[in-house]
Amino acid sequence: MQRRRIMERVIVIAVFICMMMTALLIAHAVVFTVLGEKCVWLIKSYRDLPKEKQNLYDPGLVVNGARNGLVLWALWFVLGAVLSYVLTPFLVVVFLGVWLAAFFSGRSFKEKKYEKYKRS
Repeated sequence: MQRRRIMERVIVIAVFICMMMTALLIAHAVVFTVLGEKCVWLIKSYRDLPKEKQNLYDPGLVVNGARNGLVLWALWFVLGAVLSYVLTPFLVVVFLGVWLAAFFSGRSFKEKKYEKYKRS
């Protein structure tokens, strides 16, 4: 009985972690939607570019791409919450690990990644 109670708490914590990440990502996506091009400075890889390179890219498209990425990661964590509840709460480690790996690898500017945001 004690083990079951502990496992229930672990499940609640795992689902809570995933849902908090979802809420944070959705909040950022809403900020990107409301402010539009004005919040392009929040995107570190764009902000670190020299001015002449920044002028090659459309800030509106960059913000929309970042917002769409945030929404996709929010859906990732919703899936993590559901699977952590249904299968095992330790899946939250996998979902957080994949997100962290993608987060830290995507912080640098990659020409190919920004190719679709070039001005025409």
